[in-house]
Amino acid sequence: MIELNLLFVLLLLTALARYIVFDAFEPLMFAMIFLLPITSLVIFMLSKRLAEKERSYQPKGIEAWSFYNLQKTLMIQKPLFKGDVQRGYVKRYFPKKWNYVLGDIFGFNWYLSLEIQIDKDRYDVHWYREKWFNQQDQWEIYKNGERIGEARTLINLKNAVKLKEAIQFRFYEKSYISSATTVTSIISLTQDEQVIGTLKRNHIISNVQVIDVQEHQPEYIIALIVHSYYFKNR
Repeated sequence: MIELNLLFVLLLLTALARYIVFDAFEPLMFAMIFLLPITSLVIFMLSKRLAEKERSYQPKGIEAWSFYNLQKTLMIQKPLFKGDVQRGYVKRYFPKKWNYVLGDIFGFNWYLSLEIQIDKDRYDVHWYREKWFNQQDQWEIYKNGERIGEARTLINLKNAVKLKEAIQFRFYEKSYISSATTVTSIISLTQDEQVIGTLKRNHIISNVQVIDVQEHQPEYIIALIVHSYYFKNR
């Protein structure tokens, strides 16, 4: 949405400069340029409608954890359910306001930070990079303000060739790997190569994300949500 507005300003300035310098005015060109902010407004209004559907989500026939993820323009709290009981929420945020502009232009996973509440505990997944030109994204993970873990992407040539997505997590000195293939929506969380949780769509055309974990470990849920947001919502 922001990139459309920036493109509108750029093209409008170009057209005005062309008119001033060359005295050339083309009504059709100006009309096409002004379609950009109109398109941006339409996207915003559509996002508002989709956001309301996210807020009003109620699971049907789902016993596992689930949330509804339809749009990425508006940073709202998306209810997180266990069965038909709301147990918290998921909210994407940007550490700084200007991060939102770059994230909207260059990709949804830029500066990905998440606030996740499960029961009375609030988890903060805070994005950072040790080196700006490093291709790996990293996160510090906090529970009620106390640091409990960290995560980093595993982006390399081997995984790229295999179309494999992977993030390494570390909670309380224990390591986990979330992984999926680019062409499927199923995400697996493993510890010592044993699957301990999955996240997948409720069905192939659904935007309901269903999380199934073997134990009631909120950290497993956090890891699967982070992977879903980073790799599956671009």
